[in-house]
Amino acid sequence: MMTVTHNGKQYTVSKLNDNEWRLSSVDKPRESFTMNRVQMQLAGLLEQVEGES
Repeated sequence: MMTVTHNGKQYTVSKLNDNEWRLSSVDKPRESFTMNRVQMQLAGLLEQVEGES
């Protein structure tokens, strides 16, 4: 499992499929949302998650 920082908060990222990732708050695991490839790229997270896989 991978951790990234987005808007000053830490999230664990899990890949749902080739185009979507789920980000879950480290502090509040129930707080989660899904981002697609374009959103991940705009947020600057895509290179972090793809560099790992």
